[in-house]
Amino acid sequence: MLNQHVVLPKIVVDEVNKSDEFKEWLEQNFNGEYLNHKDYAEEWGQVIQHIAQHSCYSDKALIDPRSWTHEKIADGWLIAIAKKDGLTIVTNELAKRDLNAQNPSKEVKNPDIAKDFGIKCITMNEFFQEIGFKL
Repeated sequence: MLNQHVVLPKIVVDEVNKSDEFKEWLEQNFNGEYLNHKDYAEEWGQVIQHIAQHSCYSDKALIDPRSWTHEKIADGWLIAIAKKDGLTIVTNELAKRDLNAQNPSKEVKNPDIAKDFGIKCITMNEFFQEIGFKL
């Protein structure tokens, strides 16, 4: 049942697949196919361009080693995939409350960019509620 609701990009697995426990959990619980993020390169470029042109982000948001402009960072790809396929992003990352052009942010948050693109972004708890998961 859960696998009917979950799409998992390979880049996300590669980024968070640091522990043996996570690898084991995936093997036992995820039966779906991993999305190839590179199939979404055009949309990823649009996401990066959006950030570059957004007055609320500083240049550091683009040049930092952990910025979304680096191909191995999953965040920009998540937005690109959700944008193209009309998907919801599940994250516990919080939107930046004080995002403004007077004090441009050095970091980009998924909920902020998701909102800019009209992409639904929910927490893990909200996801579990939506699929009717109960302990």
